[in-house]
Amino acid sequence: MSIIYFLTGYFAFEEFVLKFLPVSDTVYSYLRFIGEMLIYVAFGKLVIHKLYKGIPFVKTAIDIPVIGFYLVVFLSMVINRSPLIGSLYNIRPFARYIVLFYLIANSSLSEKRIGTLLRIILCVGVVQLFVGMIQWVGGPSAFDFFLPRASTLEVGGFTKEYRLLELGREIGSIYGTLGDTVIYGVFMILILTIFLSRIKRLEYLNLLGIAILLMFIARSYSRAATFSAILACAAWYFFQYGWKQALRLALAIILIFGILLAIVNPFGLEYVNPRKAKVGMVGNITGVFSGSYVRVAQKQRLGALIGNVPTVLANKPILGYGADQNTTIERLNMSKRSFLLKVLSKKGFKDVYWVAILCFYGLLGLGLFALIFLRLFMAALSIYKRAVGKYTKEIAMAMLCLVTVTVFLLFFNRTLEFRGYGFYFWLCAGLMFASDASLQTYRTIKIGL
Repeated sequence: MSIIYFLTGYFAFEEFVLKFLPVSDTVYSYLRFIGEMLIYVAFGKLVIHKLYKGIPFVKTAIDIPVIGFYLVVFLSMVINRSPLIGSLYNIRPFARYIVLFYLIANSSLSEKRIGTLLRIILCVGVVQLFVGMIQWVGGPSAFDFFLPRASTLEVGGFTKEYRLLELGREIGSIYGTLGDTVIYGVFMILILTIFLSRIKRLEYLNLLGIAILLMFIARSYSRAATFSAILACAAWYFFQYGWKQALRLALAIILIFGILLAIVNPFGLEYVNPRKAKVGMVGNITGVFSGSYVRVAQKQRLGALIGNVPTVLANKPILGYGADQNTTIERLNMSKRSFLLKVLSKKGFKDVYWVAILCFYGLLGLGLFALIFLRLFMAALSIYKRAVGKYTKEIAMAMLCLVTVTVFLLFFNRTLEFRGYGFYFWLCAGLMFASDASLQTYRTIKIGL
C-alpha cells in the first residue's frame, strides 16, 4: 500500500522532480518509467499473494468489457497485420492504468486508508493551486523555473517529445508542475470533482472554493477543460439536488452565457490563437464561437469527426485499420473511399480519442470501450444510492462526475493517457469498488509453492 501512497503524491510532481536530478537526458527519460514499473510490481505481488493464500479476486462491473476490448485489440492487430511494437506502444498508456484499477479494486482497504488517499489527492491539488498562482503572478521567470527538462526519447522507432515544449503555451497560462497546460486543466477538474463530492451544503466557503478552482482551470487556457469543469459542477448538482433544480441551474447558466456572448459578440470576429497573441480568459472561451474558429477546427478535431469517421465506416468498419498508430494513419490516407479533409499526420491524431479508437479497433472496439464507461457510470450510480459509509458515497459521487466529464473530454484530447489524469481517474475507480463491501468474488484458486 505504501507504493500507492507514494505514486498518488508523486505523479503530479514527476516532471518537476526529475528535472533536477543530475543525470543525462537519456537516463532522465527512462526514469519516467519508474512509476509505471512500480504499478506492475505492486500488482504482481498482489496476484502472487492472493493465489498463494487462496484469496479470491473481486468481480467488478467492467471485467467483461475490458477483456472483450483487449481481445478486439489483439484481433485488430493480427487481422490487420499491425507491427507488434507499435501496437503495444499504442495501447500501453491505457493498459498501465487498467492494471492500477485492478490493483486497487482487489486491495483490502479500510475507510481510513481510502480517506487518506483522497486527502493526499486534495493536498496535491492545493499545492498545484499554489504553484499555479506563482506562475500567474511571477510571469516568465516563474514559468521557466517550473518548465520540464527539454528532452526527446526514441524507443523502437517512436519519438516522445514534451508537448508544451514542442508546441508552446498560451500566453499567460499556468501548468503547475504537470508539464503541460492541458494536463493541468484536466487534473484540476479531478480535484474539483473530489472537492464537490465532499460538499453537503452550498455554503459561502464552499462556493468560494468552487470559484477558485474554476478560475484556475480557466487559467490553464484549455477550453475543453473549462467547459468540462462547468459540466462537472452541473453533473454534481444534478445528482445532489435532482433534475428540477439542475434544470433551473442549467437555464440560468445558458442565460448568463448568452448575455456574455451578446456583449463580447465573437461571431463576427477572427479567432486569435492564444499561443500567438495575448487573449483574456473570457475571450479564450468565447473565441470557439467565432466563424474563423470553426474553419480552423475543420482541419483539426471537427475534421476528425466529419472526415475520419465516415472513412473508417466505408472501408474498415468492424476492426478498424489496425492497432499501430503509424500504419493506421498511412492506411487512412490511402483509403479507396476517403472523406478526409486533409492528409493526416502523426501528430495530434489522438486529439479526438473516440475517433482514434474507432480508427484503430473499429466499431467493435469502440463499442466495448464505450461500454467500460457505461458500466462504470451505472456501478457508481448504484453504489451512490445504497452507500452507507462516508467515503464510499463520496468516491461514488466523484466517479459519477468524472465519468461524465471524461466521456466529454475524450472528444478533445487523449485524457486517459495523461499521467496527471489517467492515474488518478483509475485510482478513484478502483477505490470505489474497494470501498463496496457487497462486491461478489470469483471462485477461490490456490496455488501452492
